[in-house]
Amino acid sequence: MKDTGVEGYVAAIEAHLRARRGTNHILSPRDFALARSWCEAGLPLASVLVGIDRAFDEGAYVASLAFCRRRVEELAVTGRGPAARPAPQAESVPLAELQSLLAALADRLGELPRLAACFEPPLRKIQAVRDLLAVASRPNWNYLRGKLREIDDDVSAAVLQALSETERTAYRDEARRAVERHRGHVDDQALEDAVARFTMQRAREALGLPRVSLV
Repeated sequence: MKDTGVEGYVAAIEAHLRARRGTNHILSPRDFALARSWCEAGLPLASVLVGIDRAFDEGAYVASLAFCRRRVEELAVTGRGPAARPAPQAESVPLAELQSLLAALADRLGELPRLAACFEPPLRKIQAVRDLLAVASRPNWNYLRGKLREIDDDVSAAVLQALSETERTAYRDEARRAVERHRGHVDDQALEDAVARFTMQRAREALGLPRVSLV
């Protein structure tokens, strides 16, 4: 099944939730709206299904699609190009909380001295945004949202360079195992996209690099 069209997209999600839960499952209006937003944002179906799997694999009781939202949207923002991701609602986050999040990411990057060269571009952008937030009580949120995404994109791109070849291979192998169960249900391009997203996300998790654009 190709992951095009809201109806097919939703039907595939419902079928996967049904298979994972072992009971019949129809999306609630709220979950349907969530799935539609992912579809309209261009998030490949394979990444949604892998995100659902990650939520289940954590051992949590998954009663609805909303329980999987964090894992799905982590993969959504760990991708290539803004069209493939739902827009974060930065406006709802207090500036102090955003400053704290940026500081945590900068501190963690600073704890990886052997990787400093890889992370120098995002570190410069983090400092620029922190300087902006320090003086702007009402920042331009559209501009800020774009900068937060740039930071996360730069970190995700650099994180693969920071890994050893053994580590990169291990995470790619893990990603391929994670998406293999969906072969035949979504197209191969979507599967490869999910592998790339999963690999970058696992690398970020391994290095303890918090995300700033998923807010």
